[in-house]
Amino acid sequence: MATDDTLTPLRTLTQQEIAHLLNLAIPAHLATLDPAGFPRITPIWFLWEDGIFYMSSGQEKRHVHDLARDPRAGLCIAIEEGQTQAGSRPYRQIVVRGYAQVQPDTDERWARKLILKYITGQAGALRAQQSAGKPLAVIALRPERFLTTGNFLAK
Repeated sequence: MATDDTLTPLRTLTQQEIAHLLNLAIPAHLATLDPAGFPRITPIWFLWEDGIFYMSSGQEKRHVHDLARDPRAGLCIAIEEGQTQAGSRPYRQIVVRGYAQVQPDTDERWARKLILKYITGQAGALRAQQSAGKPLAVIALRPERFLTTGNFLAK
């Protein structure tokens, strides 16, 4: 547990904090709308390139069908630090919403890039080979709204 329990007020993240969070190999949580209009939340690997979030998934997955039917989507990326003695849990988060485009990942370019972000070295290369030939989709989400917040321990 942290010993200094003083939290700074909530604030937006700096550009450096945003870049750090977007480069971490942690899952995002993708929100889609199911056929009845209810939210469906799916943990998913992501890449941030040129102002767009890219995700790869099997073409048969429910969230892929959701987006093909209704492209409205949200994405949340968050990390928490350990609990302080006073019971706080400092965090950083990015929450976006926008319209997603789903396309076949025919050359498996995005799947390979995602695998190599999350699984490094030889293990990543092997995993990319094992995934080859599967029917994959790439999801591209360009945020229309991009919110960041964080609650930090005082330094």
